[in-house]
Amino acid sequence: MQSAGYDAYQRIQTETATPGQLIAMLYDAFVRNLWQAEEALETSNLQGAHQALLRSQDIILELISSLEVKAEGAVGDVARQIAPLYEYIYRRLIDANIRKDVLAVREVRALILPVRDAWSEALIQTARDDAARVRLGKAKISG
Repeated sequence: MQSAGYDAYQRIQTETATPGQLIAMLYDAFVRNLWQAEEALETSNLQGAHQALLRSQDIILELISSLEVKAEGAVGDVARQIAPLYEYIYRRLIDANIRKDVLAVREVRALILPVRDAWSEALIQTARDDAARVRLGKAKISG
């Protein structure tokens, strides 16, 4: 019963999230799966590691597909800069899964955590900026 409630909650979260929030959710799920893969490898749970690494591979492919590398301006510039990192991470995940290499998993986590943290900070700053614009707009209307 709890699982059904959690699944419904997750579905609502993803259906109502902004594109930026969806990317943040992907990063969080990615990191969670990396932790699961590392723990599974450390306890010789090869099947669990395999599944967590496959989910991680799926997530990084989703992140790659979300990049707007053909976009103009800053959006395209950032996408073109991060694409090689994502591709490297994907290759390292394949290596980690084939070789059951916990060090590769740790390397990937060390690479993605700063990206995830920067994304989260950007979302927070965007929300602050949006709130400030709303307050400024209300002040102009009432003034």
